[in-house]
Amino acid sequence: MQITPHIHAVRTPLGPAPDRFVYVYLVYGNDITVIDTGFNGSEKLVYEDIRSTGRDPSEIGLIILTHSHPDHTGSAKAIRDLTGCMVAAHPLDAPAIENVDPMLLKSPAPGIPPMVGGPVPIDRLLNDGDIVRPGKGLTAEVLHTPGHTPGSISLFLREEMALFTGDTVQAPGRAPIYTDPVALVRSLRRLKGIPGIRHYLPGHDVPAEGDVTYRRLEDSLNYIRHVHAAIKKARSEIPGSPDPQALADRVLSELGLPRAAALPFIARTIHADLTAEGLDDLLKEE
Repeated sequence: MQITPHIHAVRTPLGPAPDRFVYVYLVYGNDITVIDTGFNGSEKLVYEDIRSTGRDPSEIGLIILTHSHPDHTGSAKAIRDLTGCMVAAHPLDAPAIENVDPMLLKSPAPGIPPMVGGPVPIDRLLNDGDIVRPGKGLTAEVLHTPGHTPGSISLFLREEMALFTGDTVQAPGRAPIYTDPVALVRSLRRLKGIPGIRHYLPGHDVPAEGDVTYRRLEDSLNYIRHVHAAIKKARSEIPGSPDPQALADRVLSELGLPRAAALPFIARTIHADLTAEGLDDLLKEE
């Protein structure tokens, strides 16, 4: 899907359900920059898009990984092996990309490939304020937006006024996944403060234009408030030291999400919420 003359969005699957997907973004400059890579095997869809424009996958010069989760890094090894491109990520998430959890390298079920094709070395560490230059006069500013993971980044392509958010935006109706809600709220407010965004380019939401960006960011902040209230309610209803899974089940029920919705990640989100300092006061701020 073409977003602008320089940006394409490639929707890649996260399983058999059609509503589970992650977007890979391609920035067509002098060479091609890939922002996130989807699960292992998604490289085929990336190559199809590139060839549809009359260009070749060998022109990929850089992969930027917004964070270390497998649905964003899974095809990085295959793309790097084919093209010899550089791979970039934030220093705080780079170790998990270079030293992949062995469980992610195993097939989850017979006939299903591993989620991650393998570890990849990070050739360039991206810090807040760094500039990536894809060519053709394009400049992408790196924004460190922690919360989903410690090293999560967003990218702002100023010439197109396009904001790539990775998984910083927590879409209502999806499992809330974050390691630091205080940092996440501050990251979302930082993104809301960018004037004139024309293109909203998230990982697990549908790309959109104009003021929709600001509504999505506000919706995400409100969702974090809703999740926080659900966690407080569930915790108050379970005496003593609750079993993490029982607490997660109660929170998921309160949010109207299925019990199987990313349970290990939900448990981590709940722990982060319960141990966050100053979250109540922060969420009251406008």
